[in-house]
Amino acid sequence: MANEMKPVPKLKCGLEVHQQLDTGKLFSRTPGELREEKPDFVIKRRLRPVASELGEFDAAALEQYRKGLEYWYECYKDSISLVETDDEPPQPMNERALDTILTVGVLCNSTFVDKAFVMRKTVIDGSNTSGFQRTALICLGGELDIGNKKIRLQAMALEEDAARPMEKTDFHIVYRLDRLGIPLIELSTEPDIETPEEAKAAALAIGTLFRRTCNAKRGLGTIRQDLNISIEGGNRIEIKGMQDLELIDEFVRREMQRQEKLLEVRDELQKKRFEENDFRQPVIEVTGIFGKTECKFLAGKTVFGVRVPKFKGFFGREIQPNRRVGTEVANYVKTKTGLKGILHSDELPGYGVSDSEVSQVRHALSCQEYDGFVMVSSEKTKAQTALAEALNRCQQCLSGVPPETRQALEDGNTEYLRPLPGAARMYPETDLAPIDVLPEKLSNLRSRLPLSPDARVGLYVEKGLSRQLAEKMKLDNWACFFESLIEKDLNPTFCATVLLETWVELKRENVYVERIPNGKLVAFFELEKKGRVLRDNAKELLKALASNPSQSVLSLVESHRKDELSDEDILSVCDDVVSRNMVLVSSKKFGAIGPLMGDVMKQLRGRVSGERVSAALKKAIEKRL
Repeated sequence: MANEMKPVPKLKCGLEVHQQLDTGKLFSRTPGELREEKPDFVIKRRLRPVASELGEFDAAALEQYRKGLEYWYECYKDSISLVETDDEPPQPMNERALDTILTVGVLCNSTFVDKAFVMRKTVIDGSNTSGFQRTALICLGGELDIGNKKIRLQAMALEEDAARPMEKTDFHIVYRLDRLGIPLIELSTEPDIETPEEAKAAALAIGTLFRRTCNAKRGLGTIRQDLNISIEGGNRIEIKGMQDLELIDEFVRREMQRQEKLLEVRDELQKKRFEENDFRQPVIEVTGIFGKTECKFLAGKTVFGVRVPKFKGFFGREIQPNRRVGTEVANYVKTKTGLKGILHSDELPGYGVSDSEVSQVRHALSCQEYDGFVMVSSEKTKAQTALAEALNRCQQCLSGVPPETRQALEDGNTEYLRPLPGAARMYPETDLAPIDVLPEKLSNLRSRLPLSPDARVGLYVEKGLSRQLAEKMKLDNWACFFESLIEKDLNPTFCATVLLETWVELKRENVYVERIPNGKLVAFFELEKKGRVLRDNAKELLKALASNPSQSVLSLVESHRKDELSDEDILSVCDDVVSRNMVLVSSKKFGAIGPLMGDVMKQLRGRVSGERVSAALKKAIEKRL
């Protein structure tokens, strides 16, 4: 029947989620904060792959090495150690980071390893100065509840994040070492996800799980999702680099579409009976055809082309929204060789290439009626390599969906990144001893598991916090610390406002508030309860404490209290403000106190409490009425 609905292809999908932890670096005692100021110095290096203990080389590492790039590393003297520059061995694993992943494992009912062995995973793109990433398997199995079903977990590992890419040219890549070594929890699920909606629900549930620990970093780039997807008849595709949880389901839909369309292309091509040597075509120079061309890509350039047998019409076949087989070929060539801007027969005439020029190219390449062709402008050796890769990608269409790693694009599509990595890239770290995962440690963590988001909101509201602030606090990294404060019967509203708002304002002003120890913050909040800290100058006090975190909080507060004004001084300022706003005072009377508070507080610069200012304004208005 013409209107019969096409069956939805069966999906197998698993998630790999990488979450940065806010605990300091994993194998050094340096901070895990990203910095934007100019680096103090730069190190320049080249990397090369090495064989595993079995004498095997990883395919992805070899491909990156052949690009011949140099790597530049930007460093800061006060926050980058010799561990990050790979000039000294790693230090013992960060205990707080280890406790965090163990807590997540307990929450998921996972099974823990008796000993955690740190492994080296070969990475040759320059993002690790050592040429490998350190990773340790911590637990296996477990499950994740997404509401309508439970997703089985495969494993959880603790690993170090890579350096931050800052600039890329054809000859070198600039990395900044502030991100290198930040701990990552890598959580992978079994391929139990059967719909795009389940993929999104699983990603959101995993994100919530991490944030419950109060140790997950926040902000763009701190959590990254990788998808492993296949449909019936297709192949496993790894999609890397998804940062927006809201787009997870769209990436799944588009990859399903891509694989389905590639399978349709395969079925049609297989009917054409290709010969063994059809994709071993000679590369032919066609520069002379474009001597007077109007095509800006080709004018004055050396141009080469290659015949692609029986491929007419297939380059233009759409496989994802605004993405065609020809786009796949062009991206594959660019990634493999660095050459951009191939032209294929299905998009010509176009771009200034005329009908006559197309006919001449087809004749020069000995194209038959149903043949296609690809052209590039480059010097001969590079053009030959590029066109050979183009033919290779076209030949892969005969097999359907080639297994590979693909990069997530902002629009929900993906592009070829590299081959799927193999087992040859993993080998033991010889500079670190195995880590015992002791039953006593797990028992201790089970006794103090973090509350669920709903339980937190209920507790916070019960203790006197507004529901609005409770919702903001429930998955914030301050939540666990905040719970310790309300256990001490400290002012919940003041504590939450300082942690959720004042702290953020100070960070936005580039005040290094992270230097303030939690113990100092507890003392600060205790002094507020005793009336020694004023709400109006809390920001100023924290700023001063951040500049000298070793000083006594009490002495800091007392030094600021010496600047407080007398009642007469406050009344004098209020009299002046009231006299300048008599129209408002005459109409609103004591209702003008609220609007005038801001002017008075601005002049007094937080040296007195709002209660004293309000009382003084009332007296000043009484004198005028």
